[in-house]
Amino acid sequence: MITGGSDDKRKFIILYEKYSRLMMKVALNILHDSFLSEDAVHDAFVNVAKNMEKIGSVESLKTKKYLIVVTKNASIDIYRKRSIRIKREIFVDELGEEPASYMETDMDNSVLEVLKSLPVMYRDVFLLKYSNRLENKEIAQILRISEENVRKRIERGKIMVQNMLDGLEEKENGPYKCNG
Repeated sequence: MITGGSDDKRKFIILYEKYSRLMMKVALNILHDSFLSEDAVHDAFVNVAKNMEKIGSVESLKTKKYLIVVTKNASIDIYRKRSIRIKREIFVDELGEEPASYMETDMDNSVLEVLKSLPVMYRDVFLLKYSNRLENKEIAQILRISEENVRKRIERGKIMVQNMLDGLEEKENGPYKCNG
């Protein structure tokens, strides 16, 4: 894994001993699960081992920041994979509960299609906010954006969803609406 010589191996061991606790805290802050956080730190160290040439002095602030970023990215990757898996499990569980009527299934599919068609930056915020029930502050930390940016994306995303749903409704009802 470590491509360099014994100096790189020693440096890797020192990095692990010095920063593994900090990296674990970073991962726990994102994942809120000690087992998943251990996986994230492991993935981060695998990435570090592959990129030892990017590591300068073990004591430097640049090295510390690099390790934090690698850990955050590994944690976010695990978080996203886990979120997708949980959504699939919930969907499969819901399929077995009770048969939905054709209209409910059709409407659910329409809403799913609308959400899938949102630009990724809005879709991610929506999924974190409404599927995972995270607060704006948590979303901001995970996506590394400001809370104001999270609020704006939710606001703009809602407008996009409403416009798309209005468009679908207009297609279903035709150009003429009954006011009765």
